[in-house]
Amino acid sequence: MTWRSSARRPPRAESPLVNWQTARPWLGTVARLFLGAIWLWAAVAKLGNPREFVQTVRAYDATWEWLSKAIGYGLPVLEFGLGVLLVLGVATRLAAAVSAALFFVFLIGLVQAAARGLKLECGCFGSGGESLSTQYTIDILRDLGFLVVAAFLVMWSFTRLSVDEFLARNDFVEEPSAKRMRSAEGQRKYQAELAKKAKDARYRSLWLNGSLAVVLALVALIGVGVQSNRAKISGNLSAANATVSRGVVFGKPAAATVDIYEDFQCPNCRNLEQTIGTVLDADVRANRAQAHFHPIAILDSASNNNYSSRAANAALCASDISVDTFVEYHNYLFGPAIQPAENAGGRSDLQLEAYAQSIGLTGSDVTNIDRCIAADGHKSLVEAMTEEASKKGIIGTPTVFVNGKQIDNTLEAYQAAVAAALKNGPAPNPSVTPSPTPTPTGTATSTESPSASPTPSPSSKHKRPTESGSPKK
Repeated sequence: MTWRSSARRPPRAESPLVNWQTARPWLGTVARLFLGAIWLWAAVAKLGNPREFVQTVRAYDATWEWLSKAIGYGLPVLEFGLGVLLVLGVATRLAAAVSAALFFVFLIGLVQAAARGLKLECGCFGSGGESLSTQYTIDILRDLGFLVVAAFLVMWSFTRLSVDEFLARNDFVEEPSAKRMRSAEGQRKYQAELAKKAKDARYRSLWLNGSLAVVLALVALIGVGVQSNRAKISGNLSAANATVSRGVVFGKPAAATVDIYEDFQCPNCRNLEQTIGTVLDADVRANRAQAHFHPIAILDSASNNNYSSRAANAALCASDISVDTFVEYHNYLFGPAIQPAENAGGRSDLQLEAYAQSIGLTGSDVTNIDRCIAADGHKSLVEAMTEEASKKGIIGTPTVFVNGKQIDNTLEAYQAAVAAALKNGPAPNPSVTPSPTPTPTGTATSTESPSASPTPSPSSKHKRPTESGSPKK
C-alpha cells in the first residue's frame, strides 16, 4: 500500500519539470503575441509612407539601389504578414524562424553602421535617417532581445489560444484501459496509432508551413509592386524657374557651381545662410559663382503640420515670380524670428502667405503666391527634389557641393572651393544665361552636366552630413 500511494503522488523532485511543461505553452503565448504586436507596429509605421522608408534604407549605404527599393517596399508587407501569423498562432515555428533571420540581419545592419561611423536612426518603427543622437547600444540590445524571443518560439512553438493548438487536438490519442495495455497486442495497437497520428501531424505541418511560406513570399512580392506604385510622385514636376535636378538656379554660369541642399526647419541651414549667405550673394552677382538651391523636406516629422514640405512649396511658389523673389523669400524664411524651432509647431499657410508682403510683393504677385501656397502647387516638385537628393546619398541638411565636390559647411571651406574653381578655369561667358530646362510632367529626369548634378564620392558617402539641428563635425 505504501508503494502504490507513493506512485500516485509524484516525488517533489519532479514538480519543477511538471510546472515548466505546464507553464511553457502559456509563456510561449505571451512571447508569440508580443512578437506579433512588434511586427504589426513596425509594419503600420512604415506602410503609410513607402518613399520615406526607402530613403531610410538608402541611408545605411549598404545596398544597391534596386535592393534598397525592394527592402523599402517589401519589408513592411512581410513584417505585417509575420505579425498576423504570430497573433493568430498559425505556423508559429515558421513565423518565428523568419523573424529570427530578420532580427539577425537587422543586427548586422546596425553593427556595420556603427563600425563605419554612420550616425543613423534605425528606422525600425517608421522614419529614420542620420542623427547625432544615435543609440546603437539600445537598438542592438533591443534586437538581441527580440531575437531571443523568436528563438524561444522556434524551439517551443506550441502555444495556447492559437490555431496550432486547435489543429493539434486531432493528434490526441486516448490512452487505452489498463486491462488492454496489459496485453502485448493492446500495446502494439496503441503505439501504432500514436505513430500514425505523429506521421499525419508532420505531413500537415509540412503542407501548412510550405503553403504559408509561399503565400507570405507572394504577398511580399505583391506588396513591393503596390508600395512602389504608391511611392510614385504624380503631378507637375516642373516650375517656371525650378527643376527637380537643378533646383532654383541663381546667377549666370560661372567657374564655381554651388549646390545647396537645405530644409527650412533646419537650424543648421539657418546658420549656414548666416555664415556664407552674404558672401555667396556677392559671388553670384560678381559672376564668380552660380548657386543652385535645392529646398528638400526631410524634417516633416519635426513639426506637427509638415512645415518642411509646406515651406519648400511656398519658396518654390515665390520662384514662379522670379529667381530674385525666391532668394528674398528664401532668406526671409531663414530669419531667426521666422524659422520655427526644430521639433516644434511650424508656421501656418496664412503666415507663409503673409511673408510675401513682408518681402515687398504687392498686387497680383501676392495673389499668385497665396493661391499657389493654398493649393500646394509645388508639392510634387518638393517630393521629387527630396527623392532625388536621397538617391544621391544626401540624408542630412545642410549639404553643400562646389563643382560636384562636397565641402564642409564653413565660410573657409566655401571660399577655398570657390577660389580653387576660379584658379582652375575662367567663368563661362556671362552674356549667356541659360534658362532652367523644365522637367516633363510626371518625370524627374536629369539632363544637366555632371557639375550641376553633384554625387557624393564613395568616401564622402561614408562621412554623411550631420542631421539638421546638430553641429557638423
